[in-house]
Amino acid sequence: MLVITCPTCGKKIVWDDFQPTEIRCSKCGEHLNLHREFKKNIEMRDQADKGRIVRCPRCRGIVNRRWFIRCTHCGYWLFGPFSFHGKWPFILMLALVYLVFSAIYAIYLR
Repeated sequence: MLVITCPTCGKKIVWDDFQPTEIRCSKCGEHLNLHREFKKNIEMRDQADKGRIVRCPRCRGIVNRRWFIRCTHCGYWLFGPFSFHGKWPFILMLALVYLVFSAIYAIYLR
């Protein structure tokens, strides 16, 4: 048995092995992707076997860890409880490194 949530209306549908693989939401008629739900179920089982389930703080998708990884569901970079989109973390890191080296140069080498 597999519980599938409709992405459009949010209705939960229970699927078992005796039903066809082509299913639609009974409320809104949206085509539900059974293979994606199987992948989510497998990911959740893998995380549960490890004893913890780690989720993205932005989209609540399952990720391997929460530090220095890009979420495969929403594409945001995860740094613990914080998430950034695009290249902002790397630009901020370069600016911080530049400031540190400038301070070292100004204090010791000048």
